[in-house]
Amino acid sequence: MTLIPENHDSSPSKTGEFPCITCHTDCCKEYVIFVNAHDVYRLSVGLDMAPEKFLEIYGAKDYSLGIRVKEGLIDLALKQKNGGCEFLEENKDVYRCTVNDFKPGVCKSYPFAMKNGKLIQMDNIMCPVDWDIAEFKNMMSNHLKKDDFEWKFYDELVEEWNTKHGMKKPLSTFLKFMLDKVESSLTV
Repeated sequence: MTLIPENHDSSPSKTGEFPCITCHTDCCKEYVIFVNAHDVYRLSVGLDMAPEKFLEIYGAKDYSLGIRVKEGLIDLALKQKNGGCEFLEENKDVYRCTVNDFKPGVCKSYPFAMKNGKLIQMDNIMCPVDWDIAEFKNMMSNHLKKDDFEWKFYDELVEEWNTKHGMKKPLSTFLKFMLDKVESSLTV
């Protein structure tokens, strides 16, 4: 899947000062990218692909938040390829996201988070430059509020699933349940 044009020029003179443009995408290579229901829905629709094709299951670290399916207690994350996110593509020594228009919320948010209702820059970031919090505050605040809502939605969805089904049904049934819940929430 190639979504970066061959003649793409990512030099600051062509792209401006947006910090990600000059980045070497270490965050896409170093982190496991956990996803919520809305992330999976956007990727599935945007790629016209079944979630099983791009999701990896991980053993859940938190028993109360993990998804209980026949396969065990799990969390969902994006598959990895060549030491990074499978949607990370290299073109002439430049790495870029091939699903940028519908990438997971955690990717859009990085390196920011909301803490006590305020936008903060995370500690120990991998970005090559510091972000100007004032410049990005309006853009990021709205996104982070939406991301927070989506994770709460996901947590409630997982709790509903776990209460109703426990470990009786397979992951494929959970994924259908999850996508149907997101789709119905979007049409309300």
